[in-house]
Amino acid sequence: MKLTDVGAPDRSFSRWLSDDEIGQVIAHKRGWRLAPDGRVIAGKILHRTIASSLAALGSAAVANRWASRPAEPRSDGSGPTHMMWGIVDARSDAEIAEQI
Repeated sequence: MKLTDVGAPDRSFSRWLSDDEIGQVIAHKRGWRLAPDGRVIAGKILHRTIASSLAALGSAAVANRWASRPAEPRSDGSGPTHMMWGIVDARSDAEIAEQI
């Protein structure tokens, strides 16, 4: 199985990010990769499935409050997407996979 590296999204954090883009940010920072079927995979030898897709990873991050963003895209007064890196970095790959 050939895994694809995940790059950070082209858009800035100063704007609201979609679930897919939040998943891209987390996967890129953690060094996870994409399988050909779109699953997010951790590990170079033993491939552990973290999430079924980048969008699933992003929506789980918002639901678990690892990321915060406006309730609706482009809503005023809510501010941009914000990543809680301390929370994400403190968890192992296995813990994250369980919470997704």
